[in-house]
Amino acid sequence: MKKWIANNLGIKILSIFAAFILWLVIINLIDPTISRHFTDIPVTILNENVITSANQVFEVKSGDTVDVTVKGKRSFIEGLDETDFSASADLSKLSTVNTAGIQVKLNKPAKENIEIDWNNEVLCVSLEEKSTQQFKVEIERQGNLADSYEMGEAVAQPNMIEVSGGKSKIKRIARIGVTVGLTGESRDFERDLTPILYDSSGDVIDATNVTFSHDTVRVRVEILPTKTVPVYVDIQGKPAEGFTLIQTDFKPDTIMVAGTKQNLEKIKSLTVPINIEGANVDVETEVDLSEYLNGTECKLVEDFSTVSIRCVIEKNGKRTLSFVNTDINVKNLSDNLNFSYLDESERHDITLTGGEADLQRVTVTNLGAYIDVKGLGPGQHTLEVMFDLPPSLQLKSKVRVKVLLTQSGGQQPEAIPEPEPVPTVTPTALPIDG
Repeated sequence: MKKWIANNLGIKILSIFAAFILWLVIINLIDPTISRHFTDIPVTILNENVITSANQVFEVKSGDTVDVTVKGKRSFIEGLDETDFSASADLSKLSTVNTAGIQVKLNKPAKENIEIDWNNEVLCVSLEEKSTQQFKVEIERQGNLADSYEMGEAVAQPNMIEVSGGKSKIKRIARIGVTVGLTGESRDFERDLTPILYDSSGDVIDATNVTFSHDTVRVRVEILPTKTVPVYVDIQGKPAEGFTLIQTDFKPDTIMVAGTKQNLEKIKSLTVPINIEGANVDVETEVDLSEYLNGTECKLVEDFSTVSIRCVIEKNGKRTLSFVNTDINVKNLSDNLNFSYLDESERHDITLTGGEADLQRVTVTNLGAYIDVKGLGPGQHTLEVMFDLPPSLQLKSKVRVKVLLTQSGGQQPEAIPEPEPVPTVTPTALPIDG
């Protein structure tokens, strides 16, 4: 029989199960005493006014939570959790070393005696003189609006907050801010936000044991459409004698502005003046664009506040070119007139001054020499030769040519010679009879 039981697995398992059931029955009948540990039960602070009435503030250094061990009947202990306990510390009983004993109570009635042990833990605080200061609320943005929109005016209500706390902590506060989180908005909105304390390095200061005159700040935010407009530079004045403005570079050449739809329609471009009067070196400057938006009721979008301008000034070079009358174009010749030069082969020398690069590029062909006979009738005329030169080049002296216009189909008149100067005769003084 014993051998049969020993070799039968099913009987073994059944025996173990039966023993476990029997153990449970015995345990429940006996209901033994057990211990159980509970951690991080929050400590409620009582009579804070004892500290605040003395114009002081306190900060908890340790003892804001307490661990508890409970001993009692198993049937009761196993039904407990952390919420069945309350712990408190009375600041009116603060010791000379700034500690107050913690008292723990069980909020759940027990039929049997229950032992509660928290190892006589104490609440330890530090005391400090109370300080109060006012700060302006700064509004910061985080995130992005919908495309082609920009945040306009943002108003905080209240815009000033009074902060009270320990003198050392209040002294660290450099500013108070509220952060507006943007998630693709395209319309005006309002939000209630919590103020945040910052030190001079921009780091957040823990607001524990700090009180605010207002726990929340209502922020009203205006959302404005944007527009891209071109930027132009207006050169004023001339460089010093013997110097030339070669080129003007500036960035950005477009900016983004924000405003109401009506105001955006009014602004077409932005022109920035720069004075180079008397300059003999490059003129470089950074211009604040906001002053050129006056009267438009628009605002610059972030990252478009300035324009960098560079005017390249060079000392003039010099170059002499030679050309004949046949190199000159004739403009606005009437259909009923014939044109000719009095001297087709007459040669002219011109001297150009200006930037070296433009001087090197200019040739007789691209001088653009021409005369304009608009409104002239038949006869001999002396005309000034005009040139299509780059703005950086100047002509040292003027060139004039003599031309002859005749009626089409008529007899060509002879050239009228230039009158020769008549010598001036100095009268001889005669003696006066006496």
